[in-house]
Amino acid sequence: MKEKIIVLGSTGSIGRQCLDILKYSFDYELVGVSLNSHYEVLEPYLNYFDSLRYVAICDKKKADEFKKLHPSYTVISGEGCNLEILKKNPEATVFNSLIGNIGLRPALLALRQNQDLLLSNKESLVIGSSLIRKELANSKGHLYPVDSEHVGLAKILAQLKKEKVSKSQINRLIVTASGGALRDVKIDDLKKVTPKKVLNHPTWAMGPKITVDSATLVNKGYEVIEASVLFDFPIEKVAAVICRESLVHALVQYQDDKYLYEYSPCDMKVAISYALSKGKQEIHHNNQEDIERVKKLHFNKIDASFYPLFKLTINTYMKYGNAGMIYYNAVDTLAVNSFLKGEIPFDYIRESLMFTFEEMPSLPTLTEDNLPDIEKAAQEFASQVLIKVSLLLVR
Repeated sequence: MKEKIIVLGSTGSIGRQCLDILKYSFDYELVGVSLNSHYEVLEPYLNYFDSLRYVAICDKKKADEFKKLHPSYTVISGEGCNLEILKKNPEATVFNSLIGNIGLRPALLALRQNQDLLLSNKESLVIGSSLIRKELANSKGHLYPVDSEHVGLAKILAQLKKEKVSKSQINRLIVTASGGALRDVKIDDLKKVTPKKVLNHPTWAMGPKITVDSATLVNKGYEVIEASVLFDFPIEKVAAVICRESLVHALVQYQDDKYLYEYSPCDMKVAISYALSKGKQEIHHNNQEDIERVKKLHFNKIDASFYPLFKLTINTYMKYGNAGMIYYNAVDTLAVNSFLKGEIPFDYIRESLMFTFEEMPSLPTLTEDNLPDIEKAAQEFASQVLIKVSLLLVR
């Protein structure tokens, strides 16, 4: 019997790739999808899924349009549609590929309803790790990563467990970074780079926000935080290195100076398939040809002077916790969007986040009840930060 599944954020890059796999799956039947507004992206998939019943569309006008075109579906609309579709399908596995803070509440609800959660939404762990940990402790559901780096770590750790390597023998978890589109640009030229240049990622095809975050390595700071939360390792024992080809996704250093790594194609469908298998896929065992290819890869340490936001992101989490990361992410999101619109130069992203770290206001402890208030305050703070940084730098 096929397992029911819901895909949240189904029209984004990760969501579409998940649907591409599910089209031919013998293990799952798709019962629900959610999206923001662009239902036309969903249209080509509808004929593949006879089991699809629920379509959640945040934009009410777009939801009404879709309902007129497809009256046989149960259409849910409005801000709470991602939560509502889960409430109507409490037995389904949840694939959460939503982008931004909006992904946290559905992640919490899925675990509260004892659903297995396949999590691509990184903000759930970056801004909501304390809430996620609490729900996980009381849930019969399990959490499986979708990001290629964390999937790599999960496979490696499972292999080491098979080999009787204890957690105390593991020295470091290591995620890899490509270095982003600006990795060969001189520091002095960073302030002049264009959105087109930054969005030309050398190894991955991703959405614009995460592509910019890959250029600043904010995204890699987030992934270090995620790894610490997912695998319950001290954040001081999680590191990152640059692999220019993005073919080694993660490494684990153990028993003093041994390394085990995950080598696989630069294709998110590999990681998505792992999540859909719920951890059953094992580490790729390298043959001699693979070993020779790995020898030709280019690994580098992260240059703190070129990527100051990598460490700043981690330090913000360590100093200010989840509430601080809501503020940090709000500033990063607004600054990145402003850069992509041509409103600010690239280096203002760095300056805005450094200003945020230094000028962080007094923060409450994050709870699910005060989350909306903290998010609202963070949005207002972000607007003020960009104004202040612009004035300071113009002078």
